[in-house]
Amino acid sequence: MRADPAHARELLRPWLDGRTSMLIGASGVGKSTLVNALVPGLQLATQAISDALDSGRHTTTATRLYALPGFAPDSALLDSPGFQAFGLHQLSVSQLQHALPELESRRAQCRFHNCTHRQEPGCAVRDAVRDGAIDGERYALYLRVLQELLDAPRN
Repeated sequence: MRADPAHARELLRPWLDGRTSMLIGASGVGKSTLVNALVPGLQLATQAISDALDSGRHTTTATRLYALPGFAPDSALLDSPGFQAFGLHQLSVSQLQHALPELESRRAQCRFHNCTHRQEPGCAVRDAVRDGAIDGERYALYLRVLQELLDAPRN
C-alpha cells in the first residue's frame, strides 16, 4: 500500500465510490495506513508492528470521517480505533434469536416460550428447518453461536 497508493485506490474503488464506508478491525492491522493511502496528503499517525507482541499497536483514539478525493461524490471513509478482541459473548440467547429474523418470526409458535430451538418438543423453528422453510446452514450457524454463548464465562 505504501509503495503504490494509486493501486490501492483503484482496487478499492468499486467498494468505496459513492459510499460512506467504515474501517473496523483489531489494533494495528493497518486501518490508518490504508486511509493514508486513500487520502492524498493525509499523514495519520501510524506505528510499526511490535516485535514483542507480534501485533500492531493502538494509535487511533477516536473515529474520524475523511472525504475521498478522486472518488465519486459523497465518497467517505471512517477510520475507527482498533480493538483487542471481538466476540458475541455479550449477547443474551434472546438477543441472538432476535438477530435472526427467520427464527424470531417462528418463536411465538414454539410450545415453550423459552425455547432455545435445540431439542425442545414442539419447536416451530426445528420444524421449519426440517420442512426447508429455514435454511439449514443458517440454523447450524445459530446453533454454533448459541453453544458459544452458553459455554462462555459470564461476568
